Amino acid sequence: MFKLVKYELRANFLTIIGICITVIIASLLLMTKKGTWTIAVPALSACFTIGSMIVIFIVSLKILSQYLYGDSGYLLFTLPQSGTSIMASRLIAALIQISIVGIVTILMLYLTVTEKIDFSFLKDIKASEMIEYIISYIWMIISSLTIIYFCMIIGKVALKGKKIGKVGSFIIFIIISSLISWLSFKLMTILPQTLNLSNFTITNGNVMNFGTSSAAFTVNIAQTIFDIIVFIGLFMTSSYLIDKKLDLS
Repeated sequence: MFKLVKYELRANFLTIIGICITVIIASLLLMTKKGTWTIAVPALSACFTIGSMIVIFIVSLKILSQYLYGDSGYLLFTLPQSGTSIMASRLIAALIQISIVGIVTILMLYLTVTEKIDFSFLKDIKASEMIEYIISYIWMIISSLTIIYFCMIIGKVALKGKKIGKVGSFIIFIIISSLISWLSFKLMTILPQTLNLSNFTITNGNVMNFGTSSAAFTVNIAQTIFDIIVFIGLFMTSSYLIDKKLDLS
C-alpha cells in the first residue's frame, strides 16, 4: 500500500512543487505592494490560497479518475493489491499532497497580510487542542474524498461510458451527499447529546463546536457515530467494487 502512496506522490511531485512555487512567488510580489495596495494585497492573497487549494483538490480527485478511465488503470488494478489497499493509498496520497500545499499557502497568506510577523500565539495553543484540530482536519479531508471516490467508482461500475460515467458520478455525488447531510442533520436534531472531548462529559445541546482556545471541543454523539458508519460503509463498498465489479473495458 505504501509503495502505491510513494508512486502517486512521485507522479504528482512536479504539480505539488509547481503550485507551491507559484504561491510563494506571487506572495513575495504582493509583499512588495503592502504599502500601496491596502485592500488588494489580502484579497489577492486569499484568492491565491483558495485557488491553489481548489487545484490540488482536483489533482487529488484525478488520483482515482485517471485509473478508472485511463490506460494506467490496467496496470494498477492488475497488481496484487486489494481494493482496500488501493482505496487507502489513494486517500493517504491525497491527504499528504493537500496538506503540503495547504501548509505552504496558509503560511504565505499569513506572511503576506500580517503587518508584523509574530508566532507567539502558538505558545497559547495546548497540545490537546492541536491534536483535536489535526484530527478534525484529517477527518474532513478523508471523509469528503471517500464520498467522492465512492461516487466515481459507482459511476464507472454502473455507467460504462467515459463521458456518461463522469456525469453520472457527479449526479450520484449530489444525491448521496445531500442525503447524508440531511440524515446527519436530522440525527443531530433528534439526538442533541454532545460529548466534550476535553473532559469526556456528555451534555444536551445541538451545536457542534470545534473549539478555540477558550471553548471546549465538542461533537454530537449520534451524528459522529453516523458519520463514522457512513465512512466505513462507503470505504468498504468501494473496496469491494474495485475487487469484484470494476470493469476497465
